[in-house]
Amino acid sequence: MTSSPATVRVSGPPRIPPLPPSEWPASLRSLLADSQKDGAGRVNLFGTLAHHPALAHAWLSLARVLTHEGTLGDRRRELVVLRTAHRLGGTFVHERHRTPATEAGLTPEEILATAAAPDAHPWTDEERALLATCDLLADNSTVPDVLWHHLARFLSSEQLIELLVLAGQTAAMATTLGVLRTPSDDAGAGRPHLTVRLDRERCCGTGQCAGAAPQVFEQSDTDGRVTLLVPEPDPKYTDDVRVATDLCPSGAITLMDAT
Repeated sequence: MTSSPATVRVSGPPRIPPLPPSEWPASLRSLLADSQKDGAGRVNLFGTLAHHPALAHAWLSLARVLTHEGTLGDRRRELVVLRTAHRLGGTFVHERHRTPATEAGLTPEEILATAAAPDAHPWTDEERALLATCDLLADNSTVPDVLWHHLARFLSSEQLIELLVLAGQTAAMATTLGVLRTPSDDAGAGRPHLTVRLDRERCCGTGQCAGAAPQVFEQSDTDGRVTLLVPEPDPKYTDDVRVATDLCPSGAITLMDAT
């Protein structure tokens, strides 16, 4: 089975530029604040979907169910997402899921192997069946009875349905973001460090910054105003801090980039 991407992501400026968080509907901001544990790399994804709020809410709600209420298990889920994204040229999705995959127990070698030929890594029999299913679906092929019965040996009916929906949802996301040329949030090495300044006297106590970046801001139970916990946060929180800044209605937060 080939491991080459079925499509190639076209480079160039985004066809529909992501909206800044200040222009997102409240429901979308709430979804972002509620998904902090999903990691960084969501700002341009949410900003792109913000052009269609009703669809964004439905799409991201499905993604949240698959991620937090799914029955496949974290490792299986991330294998399916990474393999499907690779096969469909979904650079954004593949890069976005490297951190969740690591948290799900995949090693760096295994993450790389999801973009290689199946026999390039000693996958378990179960994992080979999952990868083979992703390859067939990416090729718009059916799943033969032999493979289906094999999957059914270790997956319940609920999990089999979830497998197909997960692969389809990943394919839709990879295709949509690829065609729209949605840029990544540039998380990772080389990102400038931020220095955060908070004018507590200007804080109006909405607490949106604490919701967007709880590792950096905390809302006081005494006066409702926000306290700055970390003036120079870890670069992995850069996206969250920028969102928090955009959401602040009083302009109490100032960011300074430093290399």
